[in-house]
Amino acid sequence: MKLKVFFDRLNEKKEIEIEENINVKQLLEKLGINPVEVVVVKNGKIVVEGEKLKDGDELKLISVVSGG
Repeated sequence: MKLKVFFDRLNEKKEIEIEENINVKQLLEKLGINPVEVVVVKNGKIVVEGEKLKDGDELKLISVVSGG
């Protein structure tokens, strides 16, 4: 299945192909992204790590910035 993924930190949009029945956490692991470092927005709504992905989903990976 294909997903459109926008990486805000890189200001880059990619179309990626992954296997069926994958969730957000598994996708982040495959991309080498620590789940605590991003907020994932799927089709305009914030989702949790266990959210299943479907062909054609559009994701935004928004970096969490902290400091003090």
